[in-house]
Amino acid sequence: MRFFGAFARLGLCPRRVQSALILVGVGALYALETQTLGLFVPCPLHLLTGFKCPACGITTAILALLHGDAGTAFAANPGLAFSLPVLGPYLCWLFWGWLRQHPAEGRAVNLVGAGLIVYFAVWGVLRNLAPLMGLV
Repeated sequence: MRFFGAFARLGLCPRRVQSALILVGVGALYALETQTLGLFVPCPLHLLTGFKCPACGITTAILALLHGDAGTAFAANPGLAFSLPVLGPYLCWLFWGWLRQHPAEGRAVNLVGAGLIVYFAVWGVLRNLAPLMGLV
């Protein structure tokens, strides 16, 4: 328990740090499994409707970025690539507040969150309409 006590001295919740480390471990195992066996968790929306959700291709994009292949990552999900300069810091901000048990709050958090929701909703519609309209 000494290991997690150090996190408490830093102002972080030890139980939440433990949960985050478990989640990182599961993510690393999933990345390893997809690389060795090639098994991906399919998108349920795409399986049921044939439409791509705003998140379709994120696993492929992340694995490509881990290999340093930005072109493949962009091709897998361009909407994610364009959102990363805002989405990355925003998620880190929320995660840091969660670890400290002081959730991020205020007008800026709400505006950025609402903006990202609108962005991904529009991206989800456009990525399915573009092929139908002959734009791709």
